[in-house]
Amino acid sequence: MVSDKHHIEMEDISRFALEKSADFSFWQEVSQEELNEQVLKDLPEDKLRTFLGVVRNGGSIQLGGFYYRVRAGEMG
Repeated sequence: MVSDKHHIEMEDISRFALEKSADFSFWQEVSQEELNEQVLKDLPEDKLRTFLGVVRNGGSIQLGGFYYRVRAGEMG
């Protein structure tokens, strides 16, 4: 779980299998560790909140040259 600067919990996507794509035609799995260390750790809080909310709600979002989404069939 990720908390903002006010210690309010943001959307949790850790239980979902995620994937990324550069062009929406080929998707590859991305680990939570890779996502956290290479993509999310330096994001400003507002962008992090948006990213987590979009992905958690089943959408895809572009960030750093890739689109990210929950792997098809993984939403529950």
